[in-house]
Amino acid sequence: MSSLTPHGADSSTCSILDVPGPRWFHPGDPIWRVHGDAATPIGITTGLLMLVANPAFAAVLSACGVEDSPWTVDDYLHDLVEISTFGTVDDAMVTIEHAYRDRRSLSGTTEQGEYFYGLDPELLEWAHAAVTWALLAAYQRFGAEPLSPAESDHYVRQCAAIAHLHGARTSPTTVRELEQLLRSARGRARATAAGRTAAATLRSSARPCPGVVDTSVTAHRQCVTVVDAAAGLVPSDVRRALALPHRPMDRTAVFGRITRAHEGLGRPMLTTRAPIAAPSALRARPR
Repeated sequence: MSSLTPHGADSSTCSILDVPGPRWFHPGDPIWRVHGDAATPIGITTGLLMLVANPAFAAVLSACGVEDSPWTVDDYLHDLVEISTFGTVDDAMVTIEHAYRDRRSLSGTTEQGEYFYGLDPELLEWAHAAVTWALLAAYQRFGAEPLSPAESDHYVRQCAAIAHLHGARTSPTTVRELEQLLRSARGRARATAAGRTAAATLRSSARPCPGVVDTSVTAHRQCVTVVDAAAGLVPSDVRRALALPHRPMDRTAVFGRITRAHEGLGRPMLTTRAPIAAPSALRARPR
């Protein structure tokens, strides 16, 4: 499915923050801090593992032919998170509209024979909650300056606003509500051949951690330490469904292995063509 393939601009030269225009969030916001941190790739990969443990999302991977190349989906999630958080309002809305169009075309049956469709509001609510939890958990575990409880709730509220734009009818607005939703939906994590294939491929295709020679954002995202940290961060039901090893890692273990790879990652880099939508850039240039 072409929509799951990132457009792939040169992230070393094109930053989201270089595109002028109004934005939903700003540097002082919790969502900016969480999504702009070097721990973000761990959060995205954790979220991806949670998604592929869901039979419906595993079936989507099979239908799109990407269960053997899950890094394309990892990049897709990065695009959604980065552009919604750091992009202009127009670029963010265009990206959300594209995601809605993609979901609308997805329907079928899982390996267990259960019907699913991409615009199912309960599935969408759960997916956003899973990714939100994953990003926050990665930041709190591996980030340099964890959020306070009040800031964490603020982060969840900011993510809920984006979820509503994606079509979620309701979304958690506090960490407690977020965790309650995920605990009540533990039955969504079940073993499937497609899900286990995707998880195994993520681990087997992960690259050695980049160092002085290769400090690109893509190399950092796909390094083995990021994958191992994500596998250790997922909830136990996801770990069982995907047959993942349980090797918890702390910040020292993660950042002790990745040195120069983190330099420059505090400034979010664009992974799709920019600008996506011209109007905001035009409005921001008074004549």
